Amino acid sequence: MTKEITLSSEQIACVYAWLAQLFSRELDSATIAQLQSSEMMDWFTTIEQEPVLISPIQEVKTKIQALMMRNDAQLELAADFCSLFLMSDKQSALPYASVYPNSEHGNEQIKYLLAEAGMETSKAFNEPSDHISIFLELLSHLHFSLNEAHLAQEKVEQLRLKTLSLLLQWLPIFSQNCQRYDEFGFYAALSQLSLALVQWDKQT
Repeated sequence: MTKEITLSSEQIACVYAWLAQLFSRELDSATIAQLQSSEMMDWFTTIEQEPVLISPIQEVKTKIQALMMRNDAQLELAADFCSLFLMSDKQSALPYASVYPNSEHGNEQIKYLLAEAGMETSKAFNEPSDHISIFLELLSHLHFSLNEAHLAQEKVEQLRLKTLSLLLQWLPIFSQNCQRYDEFGFYAALSQLSLALVQWDKQT
């Protein structure tokens, strides 16, 4: 039985794009200010229309509020980003599919899905194709494409399901590692939201 979808394809696409941006690079002061804006809180309320996303969104909001109390929030978040995503020791959460069991060929697989979707990775984003942000950007693109009448909807839907399945091979472990090693918890909260969104998307 198909579940009732409370968010539009465009809204889901925007959440994926937002998460992709936050995982792609260290946050600057403008992005942190935007996170704390009333407009962002209103947007979170929209996302909370989907019941399974209420708890992870509330956790994200809690961490954003905690940022306001954190001295040198930008520098501290940058340090969190570096230690979690750029280090190679065991106390990290590397954001690449190919470093996780069962996803060793994640780089080749995501390249194939990107090609099928007519997408290319940006040269400005100097990361391998199996970075979590690339997966999230692809899902954003595919959700936007679901409402474009000139595209073959069946193909777009198949690519969406394949991308979700590939991401779910390693996203749960990535999220666990974020929760284990992110002491402040901002990126842990983002990873939990990502996992909840992807799991829900796969079921709809």
